[in-house]
Amino acid sequence: MFLHSHRISLPLMMPLLVGSLLVARPAYSIPTTLEEGQQLIGKLCADFGVEFCAYVPQEDEADAKKPLRLTATERQVLTRLVEQQENLERRGRDLDRRETQLQALQEDVQRQIVQLERIQQDIEQSIETKKAQDIEQLEKAVSFYTRMDPAAAALSIVNLDQKTAVNILVRMKDKQASAVLESMTAERSSELIDAIARKR
Repeated sequence: MFLHSHRISLPLMMPLLVGSLLVARPAYSIPTTLEEGQQLIGKLCADFGVEFCAYVPQEDEADAKKPLRLTATERQVLTRLVEQQENLERRGRDLDRRETQLQALQEDVQRQIVQLERIQQDIEQSIETKKAQDIEQLEKAVSFYTRMDPAAAALSIVNLDQKTAVNILVRMKDKQASAVLESMTAERSSELIDAIARKR
């Protein structure tokens, strides 16, 4: 009780501890070396609850170097943990590889989209160029047939395909187109007139 309720300096405690040790133990247990004395005093401190001088046994160096022995259950648990870790690492590598493949695929698709858009633009430009050329040629044909005699123009136009013939006639002045149609056979003239009406 005295040691627990009052603060006593180490120099004052040492004689008390040694005295208690000598009284409590037989003669054959009296320490013969400084290390034994320190251990006995430390044990006595531990018995009295004095922590600052209590003896704490240290692990033997030889015991510390001994390999850790595991039970069969512990080995099984450790094996499963190692296998799970390897599986996680393998899955992680698989995910990384798939992510790389997916990114490469996305880049390839994007390149193809850009290429297709470029091709589409080229096609549209070619179509517009072709349309412009067709219109230019058609205007030249209209100008050519307009200067011709209606009967001669009719002989030439009647041999053209119906779409071209209609495109020429609708671009001619009404008076000139009527003169050309009158110079054709009634059947051919009727076909072209019907086609012109549908176009308009």
